Amino acid sequence: MDNGSKLQKNRIFIVLLLVIGVLTAWNLRLLWIQVAASRSWTERKIDLVENSVIQRAQGLVLDSGRGDFTDRNGVPLTGTPQKALIVFPIHEEEAAGNDTANAMDRVASIINVPLSAWQSFVRPLKGPAIWSVSGRPVSLTDAQAAKIEALGLKSVRAMTIKQRYAERQPASQVLGFIGQNPERITRQFTDQFHKGELQLTSRIGNSGLEKTFEPWLQGIGPSSVSLFTDGLKRPLPGLDMRQLAPSNPYYPLKVITTLDSGIQLQIERALERLHVREGAVVVLDIRNGDTIAMASTPAFQPDHVDPAQGNWSNKALKAVAPGSIFKTVTAAAALEEKAVKAQETFDCEGTLGKYGFTCWKKEGHGTLTLEEGFAQSCNIVFAKAAQRLGGDKLEAYARRLALEMPVGWSGDVLRRKGFRQWDAEEQGQIYAAASDKTDEGALVQTAIGQRDVLITPLQAANLIVTLYNQGKVASPRIVQEIRFQNDRLYQSFRPHELVPAKPIKPATAKRLLGWMTETVERGTGKALRSAKWGLAGKSGTAQVRLTNGQPGENHWFIGYGPTEQPRYAAAVLVQNVPEGSSHKAIPLFKEVMDILADSSKKKSRS
Repeated sequence: MDNGSKLQKNRIFIVLLLVIGVLTAWNLRLLWIQVAASRSWTERKIDLVENSVIQRAQGLVLDSGRGDFTDRNGVPLTGTPQKALIVFPIHEEEAAGNDTANAMDRVASIINVPLSAWQSFVRPLKGPAIWSVSGRPVSLTDAQAAKIEALGLKSVRAMTIKQRYAERQPASQVLGFIGQNPERITRQFTDQFHKGELQLTSRIGNSGLEKTFEPWLQGIGPSSVSLFTDGLKRPLPGLDMRQLAPSNPYYPLKVITTLDSGIQLQIERALERLHVREGAVVVLDIRNGDTIAMASTPAFQPDHVDPAQGNWSNKALKAVAPGSIFKTVTAAAALEEKAVKAQETFDCEGTLGKYGFTCWKKEGHGTLTLEEGFAQSCNIVFAKAAQRLGGDKLEAYARRLALEMPVGWSGDVLRRKGFRQWDAEEQGQIYAAASDKTDEGALVQTAIGQRDVLITPLQAANLIVTLYNQGKVASPRIVQEIRFQNDRLYQSFRPHELVPAKPIKPATAKRLLGWMTETVERGTGKALRSAKWGLAGKSGTAQVRLTNGQPGENHWFIGYGPTEQPRYAAAVLVQNVPEGSSHKAIPLFKEVMDILADSSKKKSRS
């Protein structure tokens, strides 16, 4: 055999040895993974055997980990914990003396449902589920939870979950809703998306406080429960059920609102009781403008959102025709500009005599002063006063009273410049862009809150706060602070004022508040004299077009109470009612103020 053949055979032998060595090492590695690696024997302390069964773990999120909202007293507005029934579709071994099938059937009697309904829920399950009715988890009593746990079943457990929204969610339009929004995630939360903290399918705030406070509401991970099973859906010994939750005493954060949940719920019920189909109520602390309650109707359930319906939109922040409540602005301008003398009188015969302009009282009010015209809401008096003022002056005073700008709290917060607490707050309008302010026909309509004039209920309520505070315009808060989970302060939002170009004089503001008492004593608000508190305010009726093209009205009342020692400013709006309907805002305002009176009495006793 020549040297070439020997060299070739040696090479083949070496290659075979190498192949054998590789196969041997591979088999040893497989043995290590299957036998030796269990119980955290890898250098990174990873239990490979345990992780290999995670794919067979049946898991369920108990708490998303998102931050929650509370009212001013710490009462939860979202995320209330509740006991619920968790069902895992697994096969259990029957323990001695314990009939598993019968035990499962006993669950039905414990939760007071027909056995057929319970079996119809359990049998088709492919994954873990929460016992629910009409799509909402059923809350268990402590007694029910104890009886279910005493059965010793691994497939049925009573556990604490957090349901973000209540079945009857208070302040739903204020809080808003969460949902998927891939476009906004990639545009507004780019860094978090690239870091993997948010996915395109992540649920984020899409309206209300859920949207504006999204950066602070994002948690650090969900709390979940998992039951580990083998391929036959039997619980794995030693693993069984595990609850996983982030262990951080600081997160998620809590957003503390200025709302009073008790007052809020009562006002929402009052809207239902009075059959208000469309409208809003705003109650502010008259001293600093803090929002005590804000209700919007029609009702809205954050768990079931139909964007096309639009009932998720907060009507308290939408600008609509104000009618005669705008006469407050016209009166302020007339007083400050001395366009009307102290005891000067005007004749109202029911019509101005041009522009087709009429008073709501067809036969006319007779002879009236400006003060009497305010109490009786006489259109003719205010049209004549506006003729002396002109459109520019009228608009200037509206701006000085912050009726042409968003009034809700805004400011620099940490690294966020110009942060606004309120979502989609509209700024109001006196004249449309193309309007001619020299047109006298437009002017007289503007003076009584018609034509192009638009005001939000929040602005209207804040107008009362401005008058009470001698012309200083507050910037209403809806959130007062953010706290860590352990209640340590994270961020506060201090009350502050807006700074219009030139506020109205304190004497003018005081005078208008006095005129509002006359409105209740002898004017259009006489029905409020039977309220539990002494009240003052201004009524308004605006002519609008309904969606069907028919003539309709917006009914308003703005005011304060109690008159002896004012505590609350409020604006109520009943929107888009048929023309000629009885004024619905006045009884609603009375109901709201009676709720506040009762609440104040209870607090003074406690």
